[in-house]
Amino acid sequence: MGSEIFNAEIGSSIYLTDFLDIFIIAILAYTGILFLKQTRSLTAFLGIGILGVIYILARVFHLYVTTFILQSFFSIFIVVLVIVFQDELKKSFEYIITSGTRRVKNKTLVSFSSTIFAVVQATSNLMRKKHGALIILPGKELLERHIRGGNILDGIATASLLESIFDPHSPGHDGAVIIVKDRISKFGVHLPLSQNFKELKNKGTRHSAAIGVSEKVDVLAVVISEERGEVSIAKNGHLKTLKDTRELEKYLLQHYKENFPQKKQGLLKSFFKERGIEKLSALAIAGFAWFFLVFQAEVIQRDFNVPISYINISEETIIESTLPETATITFSARGQAVLNTLTPDSIRVAIPGEKIKSGINEIEIEKNYITHPFNVSLVNISPPIVEVRAQKYKIYEVPVEANISLDSEKIKIKEVSINPSKIKVLVPKKEDRPETLYTEEIKIDSTKETKTFEARVALPETFKLHKDAPRIIYITLITENGKE
Repeated sequence: MGSEIFNAEIGSSIYLTDFLDIFIIAILAYTGILFLKQTRSLTAFLGIGILGVIYILARVFHLYVTTFILQSFFSIFIVVLVIVFQDELKKSFEYIITSGTRRVKNKTLVSFSSTIFAVVQATSNLMRKKHGALIILPGKELLERHIRGGNILDGIATASLLESIFDPHSPGHDGAVIIVKDRISKFGVHLPLSQNFKELKNKGTRHSAAIGVSEKVDVLAVVISEERGEVSIAKNGHLKTLKDTRELEKYLLQHYKENFPQKKQGLLKSFFKERGIEKLSALAIAGFAWFFLVFQAEVIQRDFNVPISYINISEETIIESTLPETATITFSARGQAVLNTLTPDSIRVAIPGEKIKSGINEIEIEKNYITHPFNVSLVNISPPIVEVRAQKYKIYEVPVEANISLDSEKIKIKEVSINPSKIKVLVPKKEDRPETLYTEEIKIDSTKETKTFEARVALPETFKLHKDAPRIIYITLITENGKE
């Protein structure tokens, strides 16, 4: 067993920590993909991504000049990124911050057909009258940080209420209406305007506000033109003019189905059904980056000298000796930096107590006896077998008596007080329980005083004190002529 190798790798060169590495990078890549889908900077980021791939390949094939030039570029890349893409980065950070506070999906059977009907009917009537309107239906992200002003309503969404709000004589008709699930939460709300003139074309302020809010947050915006009497929807920064209200109804149904499903899907099914392509792409990006940046890094080994310890040792077992007292443990890791963080204090070799028997034990150090950080792999244990000498005992509580020696026949002992009067001792299993234990000899040479002595228990050579037993016994002697 001296040359046996224990390796905690998956395969020949993949470590357990590599899976965590890939998982974290995949999450970041997935977030980035979702962000890029909702921005107009996809082409620019793809160009930077191509440069990143070229840089990785240059390192793999040791292209010195290419690597040097790209390293110089990436050294100032952060500054360039902040200056050029400040608006996109701001939105990305807002997406990450608010991701933990998004609305929880409704798990009960909830029908929004009445709300959909109210929006469709109101839209039809407003189109016929050529009254402008802007209706916002939030999705899973928080909308409040992107809106200004408005009046709180908190009423059930009905067609008549929507029509009255957007009546040209109503003070709130120029603003937007926010419908959260089936209730109108606010009206007369001001929204951020879009700067995407290509998407706007010749549209007015309402359309600009619809596109603007859909660029910043997950919403479905329904906008009615008072000039043309047509209805459009804005989502993810894109504006689409609809043929009629039947098409609008389909988009409303899809919006409520995605954000407020009637029943909860299975975890595995929903994982692949919702944005499956984006998730697989993120995983592929993470795997690619890991392979070229991590997998080919040098694997380094290092030895650590670790003391041998024991766990779950019973009170009746005493370890008398361990040969050798330490073991040399060899670990491997990808890169010297990982091993530099490893210290002997973070490694433990602990033999379980159930392996110990009375007498001489030859115990093989198994890999599960060794505790170590998860980012390194166990390679070798030397020596693989240690010799442990142990003794099994029985525990008894035995009375203690004072061993008193009188120097004169005139000394009379009136009373002896012993504290404690009993102690716990360990007795070898092959030996009998002692009836009494005596202290060390206490010499008395005076009859005129009461005195307290400290003494140890005189144990037989094979006995041991229990860990809870006191090492010192207090004996108080009162002579015939003494006082308490």
